[in-house]
Amino acid sequence: MSTYVSPAAQFAAAAAAEAEAEAAGAPEVSEVDQQLAEMTPFLAICPAAPPGYVPPVFEHDLEPMAVAVAVAVSDDVAVSADSAVGSDAGDERPPLATAEAGAGAKHRRGGGAAAPDLADETAFPALGGGGSGPPSAGAAKKPAWSSAGGAVAAAAAPTRATEVLDLPLMQAEAGAAVRRIMARTGARIDVSHNAALGTSTYVVSGAAAAVAAAKRDVCAALSPRITRVVDVPAEARAAVAKAASAIGAAAGATVQVGRASPSGLDAAFETVAVSVSGTVAAVASAVAAVEAAADRRTTCRVARVSVPRDALALVVGRQAAGLHALKDAHPGVAVHVPGPGAAGGDASVIRVAGEPALAAACAAAIKSAADAAMAASQVADVPVDRRQHRFVAGTGGAGLRDIALATGCAVSLPPARVAADIIRVRGAPDALAAAVAMVRARASERAADAFDATRAHPAYARPALYAHRALRYLRSRERLRRVEAEHGVELSGAEGVIEIVGPSAAAVGGACEALGALFAALPPHHFNGMDVDAHQADALREWHAAAGPRLQATRSVCVLIPAAGDHASAGALVVYEGFNADVERLGDAPAREAATRELLRATLEEMRAAMAAAGAASAVLAAHVPAGLQAALRARAAEVLGADGAHVALRFGALEGEQPAAGSRKAVAPLAADCVEVRGPPDAAARVVAELERRARHVSETVAVPAGLVARVVGRGGDALRRLRGTRDVTVDVTPGGVARVAGVADDVAAVAADLRALVAKMGDDAAETVDVAHALHGALLAGGGRFVQRLRDKYAVRIQFPAKDGAGADLGADQIRIRGSREAVAEARAELLELAAYEAEHAHSARVSVPAASLPHVVGRGGARISEIKDATATRIDVGAPGTGAADVTIAVTGTRAGVAAAVAAIEAVAAEHAALDDAAVDVPPRHHRFLIGSGGARVRELVAAAGGDPDATSGPRACRVQFPRAAGGDSLIRLRGDRAVVAAVRARIEELVAERERVVTVLVPVPQAQHAFVIGRGGARLKQLQDAHAVEIRFPRGADAAEDVRVTGLPDACAAARDALLALVRDEARVTVPLAFHRRLGGRSSAMWRRLRADHSVQVDAARVDRHPQPAPPTESEEPAGDLIFADADAGLDGLSAEWVLRGDAAGLPPALAAIDAALAEAAAAPPAVEARLRVDPRFHRHIIGKNGAAVAKIRDATACDVAVPPRTASTPWVTVAGPRPDVERAIEMIREAIEIHD
Repeated sequence: MSTYVSPAAQFAAAAAAEAEAEAAGAPEVSEVDQQLAEMTPFLAICPAAPPGYVPPVFEHDLEPMAVAVAVAVSDDVAVSADSAVGSDAGDERPPLATAEAGAGAKHRRGGGAAAPDLADETAFPALGGGGSGPPSAGAAKKPAWSSAGGAVAAAAAPTRATEVLDLPLMQAEAGAAVRRIMARTGARIDVSHNAALGTSTYVVSGAAAAVAAAKRDVCAALSPRITRVVDVPAEARAAVAKAASAIGAAAGATVQVGRASPSGLDAAFETVAVSVSGTVAAVASAVAAVEAAADRRTTCRVARVSVPRDALALVVGRQAAGLHALKDAHPGVAVHVPGPGAAGGDASVIRVAGEPALAAACAAAIKSAADAAMAASQVADVPVDRRQHRFVAGTGGAGLRDIALATGCAVSLPPARVAADIIRVRGAPDALAAAVAMVRARASERAADAFDATRAHPAYARPALYAHRALRYLRSRERLRRVEAEHGVELSGAEGVIEIVGPSAAAVGGACEALGALFAALPPHHFNGMDVDAHQADALREWHAAAGPRLQATRSVCVLIPAAGDHASAGALVVYEGFNADVERLGDAPAREAATRELLRATLEEMRAAMAAAGAASAVLAAHVPAGLQAALRARAAEVLGADGAHVALRFGALEGEQPAAGSRKAVAPLAADCVEVRGPPDAAARVVAELERRARHVSETVAVPAGLVARVVGRGGDALRRLRGTRDVTVDVTPGGVARVAGVADDVAAVAADLRALVAKMGDDAAETVDVAHALHGALLAGGGRFVQRLRDKYAVRIQFPAKDGAGADLGADQIRIRGSREAVAEARAELLELAAYEAEHAHSARVSVPAASLPHVVGRGGARISEIKDATATRIDVGAPGTGAADVTIAVTGTRAGVAAAVAAIEAVAAEHAALDDAAVDVPPRHHRFLIGSGGARVRELVAAAGGDPDATSGPRACRVQFPRAAGGDSLIRLRGDRAVVAAVRARIEELVAERERVVTVLVPVPQAQHAFVIGRGGARLKQLQDAHAVEIRFPRGADAAEDVRVTGLPDACAAARDALLALVRDEARVTVPLAFHRRLGGRSSAMWRRLRADHSVQVDAARVDRHPQPAPPTESEEPAGDLIFADADAGLDGLSAEWVLRGDAAGLPPALAAIDAALAEAAAAPPAVEARLRVDPRFHRHIIGKNGAAVAKIRDATACDVAVPPRTASTPWVTVAGPRPDVERAIEMIREAIEIHD
């Protein structure tokens, strides 16, 4: 990375360096300086602005600027040459941050406080480089630490140095700040301004320590603080999170790694946001280090393309043609387009995953395609009732997705908060009409309306309470489900408004009327209730199990008790259902209302008595808790409540805002800010109050920490203190003087203070040990920003020092690592370090494999799925090289264990070989044969693949063969085959054989009487399917009432002849007989016993070819309505001379005995006593009891009496039930009807 520096700044820097070199002489280069110079790459400075140079624009919206580049001091940790943390020079040093401050806490400069010594090894354990040497001038100063602070090992600096910084243009303020910095640090600072570029150039020269301090102060005082958010692959989150602390400390920035929140997308598209805050230079350095850490874990990147929401459908195109074209043009990448139902900030963001260059190219193509499609599109506004919008959208946006795929057009619905009816359709001009038609068709598929229960009784003062109670009751009694079933609609909604959706406006209107009738029958005085606590509800449920049926039977009162864990029902509810005889006989409406209220009041009193008898008393207590502690206590409510959590409820005064449920009878009184309300059983409530007040009592305790151990007690970024605190409710502050203050709940303070004293005592037993580890493994141990070594430091509170990069050092060999700390910690860290080294030695194997460039997409798989599967199965890292232009092969690098690398290489080569074995073929087959080759549900295609030795279920790999037929309307005749070469060849040969056979196919006509078509076809087409399968033919029956009798049989000539004979064998003989209409009405019909007996005994099917119409008398008027409840009449009156013609079909042997049976029945009917018809007056409310569930009750009466029982339909207004048959049987049927009514009365 290089940074543009203006020519004036270069000249000033060179002049200052030359002047100081002449005055001081050439400085002597120390051994440490030489090591640092060998480890540090050169900083490239352009002599002039490169062509087309544009200074970067950062997120703080200031003028463009250029920043100094970060210089790397090791392979894994980057330290910015111009990074600094702090505020203006005049700031005073605040108290040190607590353990909760996190890695974002900053060291500040100020009066009286010593700056940290960057060369003090006790404060900054060495991660790499640096042997022992004379202490620097600042070594005697004590470092300032906080529990959130951090440090980066510093290497010795040269004696003289010059640094150049370009920052945003400053004028009056810059001069004063620069003078203060020069006076404080002793460095020389030359400033020049460039109004054209909007930058100020600072040339800082002098002693190395002074230059470093001055540059840090310049950045702090004159550089703005910015924040950048970097998206890294979710796969790399762990690596970035482990290196975040080291990266932030090295760059002087704050690095925060977001949580991985699965979005439901493919793993390749999952990203994690990393937020980097600090000065411009520090952020640039930290961002580069974050991306480098992510690169060490995976080379995959996710590019995000933001496009207008309407452009999503336009990019995807009709039948996803546009998306497929993009993927074909950019192999090796995966593309995710959010669906029309997506919501949130990423609803219009297209993600592209793959190698950085490939993903960037595909993203640019998507952006270009979106812009072109939007420019060429047109818009149509379609007015649609807002209630129909959800039908257009469909579940989860499925309707919008269907329209987009079918037409390539985007459909935009107005937001729910906007009262608009217009739906906007955008798309290509030739597709717009089809999309508008689909929108209107989907909108008219269903009808919708709403019923507002809060307006059912407008005079009631608390409509919301009434609606909540009425809906709760109706749902518990399943009355709403009955409305749904009767009208074929769906009911939904809450807070008193019921949404009604149905197939037609008539069904919705009928349901709305039914709901109105339900609520009209439940006036507000039919309800009463009381609030109950959880433990009281337990007692009421036991009482209700015994008392509920009694109350229902004697008072017609329904009692609803909240179920266990139900917090939405808001107490117990009592409902008068309207069937109490004592109440209903009262003629005066006010008297009925007063009696109803008394019934409900008596029921509530009985419930209160039951709670008192069960000892289910409730207490409401108050605990005094400071407002600042209430949020933390609510977050740990389960811990505070303990075993009483099931029966005790808490309400926090400082967190007021919890509203009572809609069905609550009482308003919630406000609480004081320092009050917590505890409600529940008295003993349990008292225990919870005591626990709350115990946790509200905060204490503090101090622990002495030796100055030399402060850094190790705090840990990198305060990690050690955070682990020490754990989940305890305390804060820990450590001052530079070595005093740790622990504050919080008394028990937790005592526990943390004891742990801290034990840790200090353990660290006091210092020891040092040198571990032999091959120098070649040091880089692996320090990989990822040294996260493994840092974990050992934090876990065991030890210091770990590595030799210089070239292996030289005062007292460390190239293959040695020094560990310092307590004896026990050193021993444990040594064992784990050696174990880690052994693991790295085992996993350091690598290999490269070349695959044909044409096979690369097959090896990588869709969205990288196949290469990820190989990587996970072999526990290896796989890096796919970019295919060069015109290159025949692509190199893939594999790293891991020896066995894992070998397995991964074998798997990659196997996949490449599998791709090489694939073959593509096409067979030209006339479209008229395609349907036959496909078969029912694709059955014949599967048979073809299986017969060729392939696997019909395999889509790739050995034995796979995919058969693709063209669209029926496309006119294409080519059938395309792709898969295993041998299987493809066999399937192709078999298709050609079948087509040759089909060319010999003929069609014959078989005369079959139309009346017998249903019999030949069989129930559910079973007999027809059997014929077709047995003879390998296709049989088609004519359709329509006027269709011909000929049946078309298509197949090979011999097969058609055999099928013709089989069809004719199924044709049956016929006979006709005429019977009196009275006989037909009594014994005929498809469900009659006689017809069933003829079919069972003689295999004869009976149908009615003709039935004379019985003249029905006009229904009587109200004045003509008979006065009695039971009327008898002659059942056969008016039937003389009327008849019915029966058609009997069967074989020649079965017809004569069937005719004889009919003659016998006619003779028996002629000798039987005359039939009567009785009309019984029954209240229409009880008709359903006569019918029974699914007609079971009326069927029982018919079977028991052999009478014809007719109940008027629900839509009829007549109360008369008709019973016909012999008089004794009719009287028995009437008796059974009355018994059914009495049971339910």
